[in-house]
Amino acid sequence: MSQGVSEETETDAAAVAAATALDSAGRATALIESAPVAIYYVDHTGTLTYANPEYRRVFGLKPEHSPDDWAQGVHPDDRARMEAEWGDFCANPRPKQFAYRTVPRAGTVRYLTERVVRLGRTAGFVGIISDVTELQLHQTLLETLIANLPLALIACDADGNVTHYNREAAEMCTMGRESGAGSSPEYPVAAVIYHADGATPVERTDRPLARTLRGETVQNQEMVIVPRDSPARITLSNGRRMVGPNGQLMGAVVVTQDITERRRAELELERVHEQLRAAARQAGMAEVATSVLHNVGNVLTSINVSATLLAELVRRSKAPDLRRVAGLLQAQGEHLAQFITTDERGKLIPKYLEVLGEQLVKDVNAALEHLASLQRNLEHVKSTVAMQQNYAKLTCVNETVNALDLIEDAVRLNASAFTRHNIELRREFTPVPPITVDKHKVLQILVNLIRNAKWACDESDRKDKQLTLRVERDVSAVRICVIDNGVGIAPESMSRLFSHGFTTRRAGHGFGLHSGAIAAQELGGSLRAESQGLGHGAAFILELPLATS
Repeated sequence: MSQGVSEETETDAAAVAAATALDSAGRATALIESAPVAIYYVDHTGTLTYANPEYRRVFGLKPEHSPDDWAQGVHPDDRARMEAEWGDFCANPRPKQFAYRTVPRAGTVRYLTERVVRLGRTAGFVGIISDVTELQLHQTLLETLIANLPLALIACDADGNVTHYNREAAEMCTMGRESGAGSSPEYPVAAVIYHADGATPVERTDRPLARTLRGETVQNQEMVIVPRDSPARITLSNGRRMVGPNGQLMGAVVVTQDITERRRAELELERVHEQLRAAARQAGMAEVATSVLHNVGNVLTSINVSATLLAELVRRSKAPDLRRVAGLLQAQGEHLAQFITTDERGKLIPKYLEVLGEQLVKDVNAALEHLASLQRNLEHVKSTVAMQQNYAKLTCVNETVNALDLIEDAVRLNASAFTRHNIELRREFTPVPPITVDKHKVLQILVNLIRNAKWACDESDRKDKQLTLRVERDVSAVRICVIDNGVGIAPESMSRLFSHGFTTRRAGHGFGLHSGAIAAQELGGSLRAESQGLGHGAAFILELPLATS
């Protein structure tokens, strides 16, 4: 009985093993039949005995077609090459990979890669075919993009042999097709390459590709490339090493940008900026000169008044009367004593001389006062002109100065305007450290701001016209505020206030605030405006950096 049980158990185990083997074979067959790659088997006689459904789809084989008809699905341009490679494989059956195209349907080209291996000397061989059309299309698209990039791209392998370059690189460096693989790690060019100075040639070992391959950082390396039969190009190059997944060096790639037009634009911009700076200086000097002329003009009026009064005083002088008295006395000769004591006219002479002397003293004192006024006014003219000349010759020279002194200079240049237009000037000064600035530029800004404030007060028709000059210290700057209670600034004008050509004045040229803002930036500071609207006055704030120790 136990022996029977043992035999039954062995039979059951064999049945289970057989069933398992059949099931595994069935699963393998199902996997092959549903595989997303084409799989085929060729026996030792060279007969294609098996092909899965994907194989038939790849080659466009209909049910009535034999798998051996695969060659009819190969692209006509690849057919002869494939037949030759298959002949080579059959003569020397070693693992081999093919790449070719098929046309399974009209107008549709598919890209395939095929891997075939021999199973044994007598067992035939098996092949797997993958449809890589999408990958190939992406690769073609990528190659097209690289080829048409407006940047020159050059790549090399780990040994420094140039492997790839695009159309822009070929044009920029006068590269020919023969300059491709096998070239040294540099631009394989007919062009001449210079450093940024355009005169010193770049050694081969200093060119971007060679430097990148050595592991140096190549970032914005500027060069001048002179292609054959073409104008010179100014370029910027950036490089990067190509490292594989396991860290091995695979090569390097360099991208070079043609910045010739950009550099020309920068030079033109610098030229225009220099012209603007010169124009701003001229405008600033015109502002200062105008203020000087106004101030001197008013002083000259005072000088003219003093001179007129002095001339009138001289004309009315009693000095001629003294001469007549002297003549009268001289005419008496020996009878002078008798004339003074007995003659009625003679008796009046002492009193007359006393009165005449007092008058002459008064006239002399009045003349001295007028002369002192003339001297003061002339000194004012002299100091004003000297100050203007001093600022005129201090162009782009930074000095460490007291901000309050600069403000007082600007005030003196506009002093007569405050009196003439009945504007109250208020000073709200707090002690501040020195500032290092170009004095001329600061004076240009301040004179313009003060004159604008004076104009704003005039236009407001207010009786209590007021201009406040405030000086404060910030963390790292001195803040100068020019505040008026004039016409104010409309909200829609605030954004354009410092634009070139924009002005709210009827006779304005729209350059003063624009040039002032530029000058403030060049000084390392800023100029801004604040106003609550029309009729509420305005404040202009100039911030200048403190002197560096």
